[in-house]
Amino acid sequence: MHPRSIAGAALVLAACGGSAHPAGRLPDVPRATPVASVLRVPQAGGQARLYRIPALNESAWREADKLPPVRQVVGTDLDQGAVYAIDAKNNLLGLDLESRRARSVLPQVREAAVGPDGAVYAVDSGSGVTQIARRNPVRFRAKLAGAMRGLYGTMNGALVALPAAGHGEAMTLTADQAQGRAALPAGGAAATYLGDLVAVAADSAVILYEPQAKQPVRVLKISGHALAVTFSPSGHRLYVARGKNDIQVFDRFGDDPLGTIGLPGPARELRSDFYGRWLLARPERGDSVWVVDAATDELAGTVAAKWAADLPAVAGSRTLLVRAGADIHSLDLSAKGFPIAGTVAGGAADLWLPLAWLPPEEQRAELVSEGEADTEAAPADTGSAAAIYLQVSSSRNPAWANELADKLKAAGLPSSVLPPKTGDDAYRVVLGPYATREQAEATGKSLGMPSFVITPQDQPAQ
Repeated sequence: MHPRSIAGAALVLAACGGSAHPAGRLPDVPRATPVASVLRVPQAGGQARLYRIPALNESAWREADKLPPVRQVVGTDLDQGAVYAIDAKNNLLGLDLESRRARSVLPQVREAAVGPDGAVYAVDSGSGVTQIARRNPVRFRAKLAGAMRGLYGTMNGALVALPAAGHGEAMTLTADQAQGRAALPAGGAAATYLGDLVAVAADSAVILYEPQAKQPVRVLKISGHALAVTFSPSGHRLYVARGKNDIQVFDRFGDDPLGTIGLPGPARELRSDFYGRWLLARPERGDSVWVVDAATDELAGTVAAKWAADLPAVAGSRTLLVRAGADIHSLDLSAKGFPIAGTVAGGAADLWLPLAWLPPEEQRAELVSEGEADTEAAPADTGSAAAIYLQVSSSRNPAWANELADKLKAAGLPSSVLPPKTGDDAYRVVLGPYATREQAEATGKSLGMPSFVITPQDQPAQ
């Protein structure tokens, strides 16, 4: 079984057992910083470039080939080191990060999406679907019925497609057949990272569509007009923006809200970061972004920025990327007032994709730099080297944490639970220990799920 599939299944099991973080404060993001960069794809054509987070220093990495004009960046399969995009002539392109070469993958692609396991789902001009898994194309037998407005890949190799307004039913397709259909409204929609649950805002309700369930459609009643929805990365939390100038937070299996986050006004779109610490909200009017700290369920600040399909976005654990006039700014979300950490002049006209990746030589340099900083900050007499772990989940409930750790052990992974040092901390499900931070980072990349490299010293002191 592939490690990415193991981690995905385990997170689903944890969510099914209950909310990993019930109402109240989420555990702090560990101080260890994940590897992060952002890829600049020239919309008018040219060479793709890479920038390091947070300062937006340009990497030595640069694409060897020149891309044609690009219409859309689809996503990435980091297991295969590939980034996918659709060019202005509707060709699906693949950019190999290691070789820095670009190739044409499929012609006449109308739209596409990347699933949680890295598989690409491409819809052609005739509504046919091709799945590309580990760079091998598989043509689906069934076609989509009409125009679609949302594509979501799943961990079991299926594609969930939502219909455009007034164009029929949602469909779930596999390579062999169309597995299910459901009538869904035309509101704003979002899916979990694993694609196992889709939510649609429908004014007085949120419609939940779970394709693999016996009763796939469930109605969550909302007072105050549901305008937008999104899920936390693990899928256990559902955020619903309402016309009452707030966001309601639900457990994915519960009908009662866990809490409410106040906003300056109604939000018409929501966007979560990859690690679940930050939530971005687009005001109903104006060009600005409300930044919500999901650890405290409070509004952290407001940033002037235009909203587009690629930006604003959070890169790494605490860097916000926004367009500012003709430029791109990176903002430090951990500092008061969100100061500018870096700028790319003239970058606003291009497309941007945050990545949990750096060229191996640059990643090693960063790890050495981090290690030197840690050594300088450490006490002179530490006794022995600190154990290095990869955190994959956390919970206030020890039974849920131990259950997840047992599932990971059964799958052959070195999993354990680090107990809390204080009453406010969580039980941390970790893999390891590892001899070096580089080994832990390499495991985290193979999992393809939110994770952090930590040591026991990263936990709050007693």
